[in-house]
Amino acid sequence: MVIIIFKTSFRKKHKKREKQKVVSEFLKLLKLKSVSAILDGGRCFLWINIKKIEPLIESYWDSMTDTEQTIAHFFITNTSEKDVSSGAICQRLHVSKASLTRFAKKCGFSGYREFIFSYQESKLHLKGESSTLKNNVTKRVMADYEQLLEKTYSVIDEQQLTRITRLIEEANRIYLYGKGSSAQALKEMKTRFMRLGFDFDIVTDNDELIWSSMLVGPDCLVIAASLSGKTKSVINALMTAKERGAKTVLMTTQIVTQRDDSWDELVLLASRDNLSYGNRISPQFPILLLIDCLFAYQLAVNQDEKQKRYHKTIISYKEEL
Repeated sequence: MVIIIFKTSFRKKHKKREKQKVVSEFLKLLKLKSVSAILDGGRCFLWINIKKIEPLIESYWDSMTDTEQTIAHFFITNTSEKDVSSGAICQRLHVSKASLTRFAKKCGFSGYREFIFSYQESKLHLKGESSTLKNNVTKRVMADYEQLLEKTYSVIDEQQLTRITRLIEEANRIYLYGKGSSAQALKEMKTRFMRLGFDFDIVTDNDELIWSSMLVGPDCLVIAASLSGKTKSVINALMTAKERGAKTVLMTTQIVTQRDDSWDELVLLASRDNLSYGNRISPQFPILLLIDCLFAYQLAVNQDEKQKRYHKTIISYKEEL
């Protein structure tokens, strides 16, 4: 978060609407994203959210060519190289300027210049804090969790969370599709949302995924989780459910290159190398973070009623002496 304060030349005769219009046009000229502005007398406060660019690069990894992955790996791991001009990167990585342009466009930018501007802003304003821990094993584990938290902040879409909350509210039946560690996280989702009055059906068996996807209809919502985006039984079942008219949500760490209409919402999760292997931290962690956000959003809808339902499920234990 960056806060910029500057003086304005507004006078009392200027109406509030006129001031806001001028500030809005000013922000358009700066081409800044995720900016909040507040006018206070003769001062203007700008809150600028600059997010890390590495999670965005990682989300497109599977759809990149070998050359693009070479470029991506450099920008994800680079900590020392300061000269990131197109000429310097081409010489260092033995790639062409056309490859840099294709890589930048693959990540959603208009070209390499726009990409590198966002990359440098991200590096400048989002430096990690130094750790006071001594043991290297502890440092690595905590660093992994810290990175996933930072990356979740970078990929999370609040408008999308609102849309999914609405889908959950409007569905008559809700199914959860997943395998392995994803299924374990979805079981937690089922338990938590049950306390708000929602009855989720969780499906993990391959045959049951096929049967369930063939029986859903327009009044159903199917939420699937696949960290790799490559779990065929889950992805195929979700696509079948979509064809049957159900609303569909896919939670994954990768941009899954299927048809554009394969699901209603593609929710990107934070990731790091070999997350699904689970040899250092729980691969369920990014899914659980998203579930916590969805739970909080759902709790905010008809809050009084939801709080009553939640408190009814609290079990109090009295220790008998």
